[in-house]
Amino acid sequence: MVFETIRAMLAQCLGYDESRIQEDTVILEDLECTVEDLAEVLMGVEEEYGVAVPEEFWTRLSTVADLVRFVEDQM
Repeated sequence: MVFETIRAMLAQCLGYDESRIQEDTVILEDLECTVEDLAEVLMGVEEEYGVAVPEEFWTRLSTVADLVRFVEDQM
């Protein structure tokens, strides 16, 4: 469920078809996501799940699965 929601957020923000986004997709490279786009997605994640995404996590974030695991660990 978390993966599907995050995938939809990324697709909407970045203008990609959801089928292109998998758990092993590297957010910044594979999706050509800018830092501004990433900030928008992470703010959406914070709103959707009621979690705070600390800035130090941003530097460790690589794949969609990393973000999904982070959210699931906060729930």
